[in-house]
Amino acid sequence: MLTLNNIEVIYNDVILVLKGMSMQVAEGQIVALLGSNGAGKTTTLKAVSGLLKPEDGAVTDGSIEFLGERIDTRDAADIVRRGIFQVMEGRRVFPHLTVEENLVAGVHAARPAPGRA
Repeated sequence: MLTLNNIEVIYNDVILVLKGMSMQVAEGQIVALLGSNGAGKTTTLKAVSGLLKPEDGAVTDGSIEFLGERIDTRDAADIVRRGIFQVMEGRRVFPHLTVEENLVAGVHAARPAPGRA
């Protein structure tokens, strides 16, 4: 379902943050990224969700595929439409909304799917 193939991420054209990161997540599988501060967990998630560019970061080697389609060259909005998005920890973007209302807002851009409540 999601495959990271030997990706490399560089910030500001000089700071190498990830090198040779590979992983696969099969449908229905739960995966945790563990590591100390500065290990590259957040950078990995930003690479998958297309959020590197605003911070002057880029996947400079390797590839990221979702459902067999390469997504590392796509912008964040296009990746969200495919069903991948990142919820930043501690960000209260819509603090006045309930948990359910926040979830509804999060899937607003996703394509309608049969059985999605």
